[in-house]
This record gives sequence, C-alpha cells and structure tokens, in this order.
Amino acid sequence: MLKRYFKSSLLLAAAALLTAAAPGAGSREPVVITSIRMLADQLGDKVTFVGEVTLKKEGMTLYSDSVVVFYDVLTKEIREIEAKGNVVVRKEGRVALANKASYYVRDDKIVLTGDARIIENESQLGGERITLFIRDDRSIVEGGKVILYQNRIPEEKRDQ
Repeated sequence: MLKRYFKSSLLLAAAALLTAAAPGAGSREPVVITSIRMLADQLGDKVTFVGEVTLKKEGMTLYSDSVVVFYDVLTKEIREIEAKGNVVVRKEGRVALANKASYYVRDDKIVLTGDARIIENESQLGGERITLFIRDDRSIVEGGKVILYQNRIPEEKRDQ
C-alpha cells in the first residue's frame, strides 16, 4: 500500500514539475514520468528517475531503467532528456530499441546509441547511431544495416 501511495505521489510531483518545465506548456501536452524513485537537485538543473521508468509525451512512450531530465535553471524549460538501460521508444506503430537515448527538446529529435534499432512491421533498421526527427517523421541510421521484408506473393497466385 505504501509503495502504491509513494509511486502515485511521485507521479503527481513529476507531472507538476515537468508540466511547468515543458516549453510552450500552454500549447503542448505535458511530459509525464513515472518511476520507482525520483532524485531532484534543488539548486541544480536536473531530476533523475530510477527504476521502471515510463515517460509519456505527445503520443510517444519511452521505457527505461533510468531517465535524467535536464532543464534550464533560469527559464525552467526542459533542455534534454537522457534515458539509459533497456530503452524502448514506442510511437505510431514503430518501436525503437537501444541502450541509451537522448532527446533534444529544441531540435525535437532522439538520438539512439548502443545496439540501436527500429522495428516497423517486419522491417528493421539497425546501427551504431540512429537519429529520429520527431517533427519531420524521418530518421538517419549511421553505421548499420537495413532488413526489409517485402510482401511475398504465394506461388499459386504468381502462376495465374
């Protein structure tokens, strides 16, 4: 019971903090993060979330072992979000996997490193570094390979 109360309280505290910190908070959906533990540096520029971390932002969900949110001390806006360990990013039927992901708010992009790959339908993209441009719905794969599966036509239909 205490654990459930703590996790709910953590969710409310994180949502309040990150809603205030989100750029253009009036026009955009807030960033909501849940985790087992939250560490906030009162005088610093970061908040760390540890254990079963889930981050939700505008139709995108990120899962990770830990997430660090960096924000500008003067404006209180989020600058960058860094996720480490078993990173999974889900958005509109696509799944991206990596050991580390860095989200840059100003550029609205995610950089995946460490066994980075994207899975969509049966196709996979993999590389040393994958950059996802969220706003433009495009990606760049560096140092990797692409596995594409095309629709296969059964032999019976090909002969007709």
